Amino acid sequence: MRRLALLAKLHCATWLLFLASGAVAHSATSTPPLPTLLARYSPIVVLHPQERFAPVTVDGFLADSDLYQRTSSGWQKVDGPLPSGGSDYRLDQRSCSPRDGIAAIDCYASAQDAHASPPTVYGNASRRGDRIVLQYWFFYAYDAYSPTVPAGSFWQVHEGDWEAVAILLDLDGTPLEAGYSEHSKGVRRDWAKVPKRGTHALDYVALGSHANYFTGKTHRFDPRVVEPLFISIIKQNGFPPVDHTGNGMVLRPKVVPVTGSSPSWMTFAGFWGEGQFLHAPRSAPVALGTSPRGPAFHALWRRPVSVVLGWPRG
Repeated sequence: MRRLALLAKLHCATWLLFLASGAVAHSATSTPPLPTLLARYSPIVVLHPQERFAPVTVDGFLADSDLYQRTSSGWQKVDGPLPSGGSDYRLDQRSCSPRDGIAAIDCYASAQDAHASPPTVYGNASRRGDRIVLQYWFFYAYDAYSPTVPAGSFWQVHEGDWEAVAILLDLDGTPLEAGYSEHSKGVRRDWAKVPKRGTHALDYVALGSHANYFTGKTHRFDPRVVEPLFISIIKQNGFPPVDHTGNGMVLRPKVVPVTGSSPSWMTFAGFWGEGQFLHAPRSAPVALGTSPRGPAFHALWRRPVSVVLGWPRG
C-alpha cells in the first residue's frame, strides 16, 4: 500500500511538473517577437500648433554639418567621416548658428525641410532581466526653448536635440510602464494611465524644447526633472518656468531600428551640435554648455529599467 501510495504521489508530481513546464513553454513561445512589439507600441507624436520642427532622420543634419575636434587651442575643423567614439568631437550645422537664438529658427527649419525627411523615430527593443524594454529616440535639428508663446526675449537654444520615450513590458510582452524624457531627466506613468490611441502612447511634445508630456497644456517645471538653477534663472528674469504643449499636427513616425553599433553614427560619442546658448532681456547671449550626445551615450540607453523607475511619476 505504501509503495502504491508513493507511486501515485510520484505520478502526480510528474504530471504537475509537466503542466508547469508546458505553461512556461507556452508563455515563452507566445511572446511576440521584439520587432513586432517595437512597431505595436510606437508613440504617436502630437506637436504644438506653432512647432516648426518634427522628429526626422539624422541624415540631413549630418549632410549639413561639419566635424570639429577639441584641441588645446580650441575647436578645430577636421575631415570626416564621423569617428567611432570621439568624445572630444562635435558637429556644427554649417549654414546656421545657435548664437542667433530664436532668430535662427527659420534657418534651421529651412535646412531641415530641404531634405524632405518623413517623421522618424529610432527604435530599439531588448530584454533586460525580467523586462522587455522598448526605446524610441527622436531627433530634432534645433531646440529653441522660450517660456512665452510666441517666443520672446528669454530663450535657451542648442543644435541637435535628442529626446526619448521608453516602455517597460513584462516578459510576456504586456506593457507595464512608460517613461518620457523631459529636460534633465524624465517622468513615468503606469501604462494603464498613459493616454493612447489603440496600442500607441500619445506623446505631447513641448514647443521648442521638445520635452515629452502625457497631456496637452501649459506645464510648470518640476524641480525634480528640470535643473533648479535654470528654473531660478527664468524666474529672476520675470518669466514663468513652463513648457507649452498643445493639439497641433499629429504624427505617426516611421520606426527605424537601431543598435549600439548600427547605423555607424550610433557609435559617435561626440556632441550633436555647436553648443547651447542662453539669452535674457538686456544682455548678450552666453554659452551655457553643450549639445547632447547620441542615444547610446545616455544613461537611459545603458540602464533603461533603473533609469525609468527612478524618474518621478508625472
